[in-house]
Amino acid sequence: MHKVDKEQILIVVCDLDDRNEKEFLSELKSLSDNCPVKPKAEFCLAIEEGEAWLLGDIAAIKKAYPKALDNVLLRYKNDSICGTWELLADALCKGGHLKLKKDGFQAVGAQKSKWALTIAPYMDVCNNKSPSFNNFKRTVEKYNDAR
Repeated sequence: MHKVDKEQILIVVCDLDDRNEKEFLSELKSLSDNCPVKPKAEFCLAIEEGEAWLLGDIAAIKKAYPKALDNVLLRYKNDSICGTWELLADALCKGGHLKLKKDGFQAVGAQKSKWALTIAPYMDVCNNKSPSFNNFKRTVEKYNDAR
């Protein structure tokens, strides 16, 4: 059997979507608590979606997509439940979210992956404006500092 000297932690990241945050966190904790071998788990929610973390750094979006529409990006309120991916699509894609939806869920998923891969390298994690991203960052730092 493999011996582990360091504490292990499971950090679960998922979208809140339009769920109630308190109820969803309770549901996730209940799942963790009912595991036969209870993991040490932290739950970090992207409010509303993972794209909120990208939208927390408008400068990174502009570096990755210089032609992004400022009038769309600047109307975003950090971590609001507003159709986050749709807003990002409207800022970045010709035809916006309506065209992507028409192309189907696989096209939406592919575009979301592309945004993450393209924007993330430019993100300044110390200056991200998304409260849910900053919660994730603090969670990772808490366990990294404890090592």
